[in-house]
Amino acid sequence: ENPYMMQDRPIVAFPWDIVPNRFWGRGVCEKGYNSQKALDTELRARIDALALTIHPMMAVDATRLPRGMKPEVRPGKMFLTNGNPSEILQPFNFGNVGQVTFAQAGQLERMVQQSTGAVDSTGVAGGVNGEGTAAGISMSLGAIIKRHKRTLINFQELFLIPMVQKTAWRYMQYAPDLYPAQDFKFLPTSTLGIIAREYEVTQLVQLLQTTGQDSPVYPMLIEAVIQNMNLSNRDELIAQLQESQKPNPEQEQRQQMAMQVEMAKEQATAAALNAQAAEANARAEKYRMEASLEQYDKETSRIKAVATNIKEGDADDKEFERRYRVAELMIKENASKTKPPVPTEQPVVAEQLPPPPPMQGM
Repeated sequence: ENPYMMQDRPIVAFPWDIVPNRFWGRGVCEKGYNSQKALDTELRARIDALALTIHPMMAVDATRLPRGMKPEVRPGKMFLTNGNPSEILQPFNFGNVGQVTFAQAGQLERMVQQSTGAVDSTGVAGGVNGEGTAAGISMSLGAIIKRHKRTLINFQELFLIPMVQKTAWRYMQYAPDLYPAQDFKFLPTSTLGIIAREYEVTQLVQLLQTTGQDSPVYPMLIEAVIQNMNLSNRDELIAQLQESQKPNPEQEQRQQMAMQVEMAKEQATAAALNAQAAEANARAEKYRMEASLEQYDKETSRIKAVATNIKEGDADDKEFERRYRVAELMIKENASKTKPPVPTEQPVVAEQLPPPPPMQGM
């Protein structure tokens, strides 16, 4: 009978890669075994081919060489031939190494990196030579982070959580005084890996470039960037940044005083503009009144001129009276045109004058 409280076995098995009907699954070394063997074969074949193609050889006519000559090549060696050397000796090689082997080696290396998760500078396409765009690098890093996240979830669900649960059960069963039996649910938490951390820092830096320094989000982005960095004084930098974000009473008071001074300046400017406008209106009114008085003086001078031309007598007096009334009406009419009328309770009706009598002796 199982002596344990939860009727479980105190064994935890963790496969890196789950394979159906295989208890241990597929390990990291097993995933990269075939690709690595193919890569080794490709490189060794290329090395052997380079040994045959790079070093030159000689093809000779053995019937036309002196008896006892050693067929070896070295600097400064003399070749004795029975005839023309160009017809007896000839350089010889086995051709060139195929370029396809180099491309195959690169693809096999990429396969090894993908299978084992070992990503270096060649894992991101175009990231080193400058051909990769930001979107392409983000997509490549996204796939890499996805594989790492899958491995991490597999690790915590198949190894970490079962191990912690079984350990807690053993403590509850064999040390109930220190560890009372309760129903616990363990939630593992982990930090970001270095690749995910770099990827997140890159995204935060891009956000900083599109955010103004006066934005309230800007200090939060800087704090997030510092938190993702592996700095020795990271806590001090974060504390200093948070301290700088706190409101300063003296600075706020100076800002309020500056705002008050600015508002006072604006009010003084507005008052000065209003005074200038009132002065301009008064000057315009003055000019209009002067024009009216000048017109009145002209009409008065005209009446005086008419009065001086009338002879003495009853008829002349009547004619002067009539002309005076006509001139007065003309002055009032001109004054009503130049000055707005004053509203009254009853309209003023001009007195109709009788027609002038026929003039005699004129």
